[in-house]
Amino acid sequence: MKSPAYQIHKPLTRLFGLSKLKLLSIFLILSTIIFLTSYAWHDLSVLTLGGEELASSEGPTTHEKSKDKKPKDPDYWTWNTVSRFQKYKSAPSSTFSSTSPFTGTEDDLCHDFPTESLSRIQIVLKTGTTESAERVDASMTGVTRCITNLLVVSDRATELHGHRVHDVLADLAPFAEEINSTDYKLYMDMQRGDATFDGAKGWMLDRFKFLPMIERAKATNPTAEWFVFLETDTYFFWDNLFRLLDQFDPSVPLYFGSPSPGFGLEGGKRVWFGYGGSGFVLSKAAVDKLVARKVGQHGEYLDGSLSERYMEVVDRDCCGDSVLGFALYQSGVQLSGLWPMFNAHPLHGIPFGGDHWCQPVISLHKSHFSDMVGLAKWESKRDKTNPVLYSDLSDYLQLGDLTEKEDWDNADWGGIEQLHDSPAQTSLSACRQACHDDDSCLSFTWVSEGKCIFMHSIRLGGKKILPSIKLTAGWNNAGILKWRASHQCEAPKWMKPSLTRIF
Repeated sequence: MKSPAYQIHKPLTRLFGLSKLKLLSIFLILSTIIFLTSYAWHDLSVLTLGGEELASSEGPTTHEKSKDKKPKDPDYWTWNTVSRFQKYKSAPSSTFSSTSPFTGTEDDLCHDFPTESLSRIQIVLKTGTTESAERVDASMTGVTRCITNLLVVSDRATELHGHRVHDVLADLAPFAEEINSTDYKLYMDMQRGDATFDGAKGWMLDRFKFLPMIERAKATNPTAEWFVFLETDTYFFWDNLFRLLDQFDPSVPLYFGSPSPGFGLEGGKRVWFGYGGSGFVLSKAAVDKLVARKVGQHGEYLDGSLSERYMEVVDRDCCGDSVLGFALYQSGVQLSGLWPMFNAHPLHGIPFGGDHWCQPVISLHKSHFSDMVGLAKWESKRDKTNPVLYSDLSDYLQLGDLTEKEDWDNADWGGIEQLHDSPAQTSLSACRQACHDDDSCLSFTWVSEGKCIFMHSIRLGGKKILPSIKLTAGWNNAGILKWRASHQCEAPKWMKPSLTRIF
């Protein structure tokens, strides 16, 4: 019986003969060699010369494709910005430092302010009847002193520091009556003198001011390119803000602020709004979209004003800044979150570190009244070649040269309590030593009941007196100076908009 191999080759022998079969075998062998050689040459077509690859014209290999991937873009711009503030024509007659009183006149605050920029930037200050005179004075003698076209809105018409105060709630009466708003009735009672007003009642009215405030700003300065809104406890760094706005096109609908979560949407999504206490900015295009009304074929309005359309929403919600964010969202304008440049922290509460160091600071919230004026004076004397960075504010606060303070807390934001059995929990001196021995501890707070709390950021904190517990705060000055020396800012980090990078 013939083998299977013989049976397979037998038909070929009959067809070609034995000699021809040998020639065919040789041909197949040569073809295989040529194929393998070509494959190997293709695999060697990427040569290495001096550590760099030279690609063949056959197209990128898998290695080349992975190498062609660009690194992820940073979440900031390093713009080379220019100050709109004028340089000194002559040396100022006064000096100021964070440790000595201001010795010049108050007019020195505004000697270099770019007043000409205010024709295109409308700044709006929101206040209220129940706000303390000290708070209002700190804002209007410091933060907004140089704003010649300042628009002040409130819940009562009056005059403050030479500025007319506009009652923006007066025009809401017809809409409030339609929905029978209980809180708005407080305003009506106040106007009649029937109610004793306190801070809590004033806050209940505050949310009604936001939308008519936008409408009043637009009506007051319809040609403005930017609208900036702040409260009496907001501090704005005007030089930095003007530098920022110079980088953007006001004909694009833009809404800048510190992101806060607002109205819920379908699918678990959420509207983000600019936190009012940190201040926020709207471009002309954003305001135009927000206040726009539907118009019929004869030019007649088919719907109400912005305030009228959202009156019921405002009445149901807690916060006017949240409703404003929702109204903008429904108008097709979403928040461009610029935290930490727009910041909800006060000056003394800033947790200086990687997130608060090389970034320009645009705004702060709830700083001490003395700091509201002190910062304005400090800014007026500084060289404005570069924007104010958070690292500059650490100089203002003299961080790295602080002594322990009693009845003081610098760890109530982001503090890390040490383990129960840690030696640091035994005494103030042990807590202090443990912080100094830990490279990551930059400050600490000791709680007299036996708690040692570390801070991995640099924070001034503030005075806190408790009835039965004593707090003592300290700073690892050597560690702070070491950290600062290793974190020099090569360029300002102007943060790109984000709704995931939040407070």
